[in-house]
Amino acid sequence: MRISRLLVGLLFWLTSITAFASIHSSPVLTNAEKLLETSPTQSLEISNRFLAQRRLTTGANRSHVNNDTDRSIRTPLHTVYAYLISARAYAYLDQPVEAKAALQKAYQVVDEYDLKHVQVQVLLTEASLIWHLDRDSTRALATLDAAQKAIEALPENSLNGQESRFKSALLRANILAATADSDTALVAYENARSQLNSDPQDLRDKVEFQLSLGGFLLDQKQHESALTELLSAFWIASENEYTALIAGANMKLARLYNQQGALKQALEHANQAAAFFEHYSLSRRLSASQRLLATIYEQQARYNFALVHYFNALEIEQALGRLQPLAQVHLAIARTYYQLEHFPLSDRYIQDALRLVGSLPNSPLTTQAMLLQGRIHLALSQPKQAEKEIRTALERAEAEKDFQTMTMAHHALSKALESQGKYQAALMMQRDYEKLRAQQLQSERQQQADTFKQQQRVVERQLQMDELQRQLDSAHQEQLHLQKVNYFLLGSLGVLVAIVYLRHRAAVMRQGELEELRDDFYTHPRTGLRNLRMLNAKLPRSLEKSNANFEQWYLNDMIHQPLSDRLRFAMFDVAFLKALFLRLGYQRAQDIERQLGDYLSERVTQSGRLYHFADTLFIYIETNWEQDTQPDALAHFVQSLIADFVSHYQSSQAHTMSEGDSSPALTPQVAIGLAEYPFLPRAYTSINDQELIEILLTATHQASDLAQQTGESHWVHFSAINTAPAASFVNTNLRHACLKGIDSGLVKVKSSANDLLNWQKDHESDKKPASVIDDHSNKSV
Repeated sequence: MRISRLLVGLLFWLTSITAFASIHSSPVLTNAEKLLETSPTQSLEISNRFLAQRRLTTGANRSHVNNDTDRSIRTPLHTVYAYLISARAYAYLDQPVEAKAALQKAYQVVDEYDLKHVQVQVLLTEASLIWHLDRDSTRALATLDAAQKAIEALPENSLNGQESRFKSALLRANILAATADSDTALVAYENARSQLNSDPQDLRDKVEFQLSLGGFLLDQKQHESALTELLSAFWIASENEYTALIAGANMKLARLYNQQGALKQALEHANQAAAFFEHYSLSRRLSASQRLLATIYEQQARYNFALVHYFNALEIEQALGRLQPLAQVHLAIARTYYQLEHFPLSDRYIQDALRLVGSLPNSPLTTQAMLLQGRIHLALSQPKQAEKEIRTALERAEAEKDFQTMTMAHHALSKALESQGKYQAALMMQRDYEKLRAQQLQSERQQQADTFKQQQRVVERQLQMDELQRQLDSAHQEQLHLQKVNYFLLGSLGVLVAIVYLRHRAAVMRQGELEELRDDFYTHPRTGLRNLRMLNAKLPRSLEKSNANFEQWYLNDMIHQPLSDRLRFAMFDVAFLKALFLRLGYQRAQDIERQLGDYLSERVTQSGRLYHFADTLFIYIETNWEQDTQPDALAHFVQSLIADFVSHYQSSQAHTMSEGDSSPALTPQVAIGLAEYPFLPRAYTSINDQELIEILLTATHQASDLAQQTGESHWVHFSAINTAPAASFVNTNLRHACLKGIDSGLVKVKSSANDLLNWQKDHESDKKPASVIDDHSNKSV
């Protein structure tokens, strides 16, 4: 039984440690890890090929890279997990030396690259190997203590922290279940239960825990509790298609039903497990399932079927070369032949079993084999030889405290002594047998009583659940009409919310469309600057605001001077835009105009506003200027804008222009017309926005003529004298009014080239030479 528990424990470990490296994301390693449960040999080949064919990268920040985009390299993180998968695969294949070597290489990589965040995984794998390969509980628990310290050092929100805590707690519980008392083991299992992930989407950990706890309860003969845990694990694993865990649950359920005498159910589960192991060619686990099937048939006294499965297991174990399972199968075959009263065959297999267990010191199989050999000799009428062998078996059973073997030995020794005529000694042995048998019966009755109490508690809980179910049904009926009302209200609310949402969404969409239309409507299509429509919309309001300030100051409602709210206007004509499309074509010209618009938008500050008035005309408006500021400052600012753009464009074209290409020659020539608002110092509201634009056009036109004559940039500034009457500029053509004002001295002109000014083409009555206009002075003409 102890060997059976170890085999089943190993089976559970092999199916439960596969998630230790779950945080790596390499598809190759993920596939290798999945194959551990069904094909450890193939998993080992994949991991070893991963290590052999890929180059270990030592680049900066590569130790934590978690992708597999470059299939020619492997990161230190992937290297560690490849070694861990190899170690577990070697453990599947019963190659402890190779498993420990792979684990040691994983440690070397962790130490070399200081991968503290994966040290927990390596420690947990080491503890598992120590326990299941060496059966060294002391070292395994010490390693788990080190792993626990590493887990505590992890951040609370660590991706693999909770998983590691559960694996550590479950492995500790499994070790204590085999080495400590039942109470200590139960406490450890409860601690593992508390570490379970509460995520309902991942139930693998729950199934592993229930299988482990169910196996422990089965060993403790607590069949009712074990059945609850194992059946729950079986159905959860079936619903989620955890095939390996289903096979483990089938093995444990088969053992449980066999102990309970439900041999039909035991055969069903054992056959399902054997079919799974045979399908995936898992020889070691197939051997365990074949032995379990043979044991069940043996319980049914169907010895020929039992022998078939025992011989299947014998063939597998002879191929594997494992001594202890091989000796166990020989002993089972000998026992079966003994039941069939084929004593010579039984004696032959028992001799083979004894020869094999001779290489296994302190094995309990030796005691069982010697007892069976004594019983065979007793059946062959060799009582003296039988007595000797049975006494030896009895002494070993007493030393091992194997009460079941002791009971059988006392009974067999009593028969051996009786066959020799030693009736007094036989009677004493029979009495000892009856005492041990009585103790076993008392223990069985106690177990039956405990089982009855458990069943009673289950029935009581079921009755309570039925009563609660009836109360729940009654409450459910009472709340049905309220639910209908609630559903109606919720439906109505949902419809209202949907209507409001749709209307809001439509309003948002319309608002967005309106914003886009407004942007398109008020933006020049080529430069992206504000266009004439925006100027016509904004300029009247700005002039009205300035007029209001002037009127309040005039009525003494404002303290500050109104000159601080005056507006300066500069209309400039960019020469290189005139024939740009004809010279360069549509695409190239449009690109230059867009660059010009972007550049001007960046250079114009918050105190100024820039509008694209017409194809080559722009208007710049500036507020809050000082009274003594000269117009040439604004003109030079505008000239610098165009000159800087031309220089910037030519330099950028020089860097991107390939050999043989020619860059378009852009001239920084610009004609600028300047004026201020209010234009008439004593009649603030006499000139409106359209009339002011007319004045700017007149000045810009004259500056353009100067620029065409000289080929250079020029500016012209108009300003009315302080005593200029409003009547001269009202209800008349502003262009002729300005020219007349210049003739009569009502309008002052400043220019960058006064000696070239000629007004005759604009005003036929103007006969004065242009030289009468004083450059860079405030003298009226």
